[in-house]
Amino acid sequence: MDLTAFFHLFPKLTLTDFESHIKEFQKRKLVTENYCLTQKGLEAKRIFFRTHRQVVEKQRLKYARVLPQFISRTLFLTQVLSELRYQNKNYLPIQARASEQLWIKSFLDKNRLRKDEIGKQFGIEWLEIIKKSQIKQPPLFLEQLEGHDKSRKTWRQIAIDNHLDEIELYVYFQEDWLKIITCIEDNELFFPLFTAILKELTHKAGLCSTSAQETYQLWVQGRSALDIVRERRLKPSTINDHFTEIALFYRDFPFEQFLTVEQIQFVEHRPSPNSNLTHEMIKERFPDIPFFQSRLMQVKGDSIKWRKQI
Repeated sequence: MDLTAFFHLFPKLTLTDFESHIKEFQKRKLVTENYCLTQKGLEAKRIFFRTHRQVVEKQRLKYARVLPQFISRTLFLTQVLSELRYQNKNYLPIQARASEQLWIKSFLDKNRLRKDEIGKQFGIEWLEIIKKSQIKQPPLFLEQLEGHDKSRKTWRQIAIDNHLDEIELYVYFQEDWLKIITCIEDNELFFPLFTAILKELTHKAGLCSTSAQETYQLWVQGRSALDIVRERRLKPSTINDHFTEIALFYRDFPFEQFLTVEQIQFVEHRPSPNSNLTHEMIKERFPDIPFFQSRLMQVKGDSIKWRKQI
């Protein structure tokens, strides 16, 4: 249904509130009882998006679990390094949680740069990442940052000051942060400090569910799928589901360990690479293929399509 870009976009939206919005749309003849847009609704949508930004960032599904903490830690590190550059110790940290303050101390201790250089390096990375990630309104986006003699603004304050709708600005910024994460993944060598923040979250906090994460940790230690089935005492189908989930979220997943050369070539060189690869299409070419392999082929096809769109 092409809803990937909306995954976890409004985590605090309740079913009651959602249904009340739908009822209002139905009352205004914008949506049918079957939740489809009416002709009037289609026209209203077309007019609205002439001047408003659509939600399109499909990497949201992949990074929903780590996005909030990535934003929080990046903003916190920006403040600390800015004050460090000016040798100022008398400021109020924007992050009061002891766990996050311990994290930033650990992060600085592990970094190879001297403390008087790390702030400069982080500033250089910020400037370059703003350019490469193609954020549409950098001055607006940067108002979220706090540093020496610069106070940050909340999303609500930024919206009011710029006569914008608060929810729409929230969507803008969510999209921008996902662009930054994608940019980091594609240019790891250019952004070592940003990469370190992201990798620590994705490898330790995990992109996958808790159970799939346990399977992932065993797998990166060199265990085979059969070993993991025995060690975790789970059904092979459950472990296969974990591998499918891992393939969805980790771009370095070795599909060649699970798919044949012919299956991979079929995915990479199919006539319409931008279209969805369905189970029926795969079964037509490989009649006896297990569902697990078919699903992995679909995941690989989606990853190829996403990279072309980015």
